[in-house]
Amino acid sequence: MSTNMLSSRRQFLQAAAGGLGGFALTAMLNGECLAQPHHAPKAKRVIQIFCPGGMSQVDTFDYKPELEKRNGTPFDPDGTLQFFASKPGNCRGSHWKFRQHGQSGLW
Repeated sequence: MSTNMLSSRRQFLQAAAGGLGGFALTAMLNGECLAQPHHAPKAKRVIQIFCPGGMSQVDTFDYKPELEKRNGTPFDPDGTLQFFASKPGNCRGSHWKFRQHGQSGLW
């Protein structure tokens, strides 16, 4: 075993004390974050639906001319995509049209 990875007793105790201090701080602040709800909750169950492959909200705000060119074509960026569960869908362009604005001509 390399001696570079071994720590001294002092280093171990410093790390342990920092960890215990974090636990103590969490316990002290725990009561402050529990606020009373404005109304009694009515939900008894929650259904979580995960749909992979959808566009991120960040990706929909930028002008992407290459994506407009590939609209409707199968998604395979370099031709080496391996499929795990199902094939990915087609490329989808923006939901709205972008225009240039201002004197700079930025999109």
